[in-house]
This record gives sequence, C-alpha cells and structure tokens, in this order.
Amino acid sequence: MIQSYINTITPLASNTDSIAFQTDCIRTRSSTCNGWLNHSQGSPNYEILSDGKTNAIYEIDFDATVSSATAGVLAFGIYKDGVLMPGTLMAVTLAAADDYENVAMNKKFIVCCRGNADIDIRSVPAVATPTTPTTPVTTEIPIIVSANLSISRLS
Repeated sequence: MIQSYINTITPLASNTDSIAFQTDCIRTRSSTCNGWLNHSQGSPNYEILSDGKTNAIYEIDFDATVSSATAGVLAFGIYKDGVLMPGTLMAVTLAAADDYENVAMNKKFIVCCRGNADIDIRSVPAVATPTTPTTPVTTEIPIIVSANLSISRLS
C-alpha cells in the first residue's frame, strides 16, 4: 500500500495537467522500489509492476479539496496508461472564484500478469453537459487545496 498527499495549495498549469503528489506518508514494504509499485515523491505517476505470474486486483482511493481562480466546472479522473478509466470522472461546479468543493473516488481494477500499469490523477479538459450530452463544457484550471491518494493491492 502507498498513501500520498498534498498539503500545500497547488495550482495546476492547465485543465489537462496531472496532480503531482508531494509526499508519500505510508509505504508498505511491498510498495517500495523492489515491490509492485514505483513512485517518486513529487511525481504524478504511479507505476504498478506485474509479478509476471498472476493477474492482480488493485484499489485506488482519491479525495481532494479543490478550487479555481474562476467560476465554472472542475473535473478530474483516474487515468491508466494515459486513458481515463471508466466510471472515474469526478466533476463539481464552482459558483464563484475561490469557492471550495470536494471530490472523491474509489476504483478497483485489474492488472494482467503480463502487463504493467501507469496510474495518475488528471484534470479532465471537458465534460458533457448533463441536459445536453452532445454539448461539452470546457473545464477551468484547478487549484488543489489538499489531496490524498492511496493505492492498495487486494490480491
């Protein structure tokens, strides 16, 4: 298991950036450089390494308090190998600049015994309008106020 966090206000550079987690506060022996997970503090990328023998199930928990310098929609997702994982879109609407909102997500996923996975949490640049799904809404550039991410191997 690994748990990482951001405890300082961190503006992202664009509405497509990944969140770079500054500190790893919990790291079990199996998630060290010689285990199933590689992560460097300050990096947005978490590399899950297959053991080459069996498929494995992992769980990601993510939560954050977010804001923006402008009113509008903020959206985030969990990406695996650069692709938004199904069912992980988190979106909130800020009524005014500097409002705060919370986002959270829990996702289980499998990594094949012959493959690895690169995981990151990223701002999503556009989301469908709920009442008119064919009309996308461009999201605002987020500010991460605080965030937590944990990844655990379940099997």
